[in-house]
Amino acid sequence: MGKKQKTGKARRDKFYQLAKETGYRARSAFKLIQLNRKFGFLENSRVCIDLCAAPGGWCQVAAKFMPVSSMIIGVDLVPIKSIPNVVTFVDDITTESCRSKLTWRRRTATINSILST
Repeated sequence: MGKKQKTGKARRDKFYQLAKETGYRARSAFKLIQLNRKFGFLENSRVCIDLCAAPGGWCQVAAKFMPVSSMIIGVDLVPIKSIPNVVTFVDDITTESCRSKLTWRRRTATINSILST
């Protein structure tokens, strides 16, 4: 007989538990932290846009590792709970209205990082 597969809440792995303990909204935050350790792109970014940002785990990581004066913008179809130093709005990333909102928010700053999960 084979081993019975875990289902539902029992299937959640160590990164799910670690995310909850450290306050990240998603376990995928650790993947972004790993990528940033390897390539160091967040420390040098001034403007970061997170597309499909809900629930906001990657925005949390960006806010932690980017310089304090940086601009972080999160966009999703689902509302995102407030994150300090992060601007979020609800819109469809495929529409012209979203592009115009992003252009207005970033003003003249050059976008250094685009995140998409």
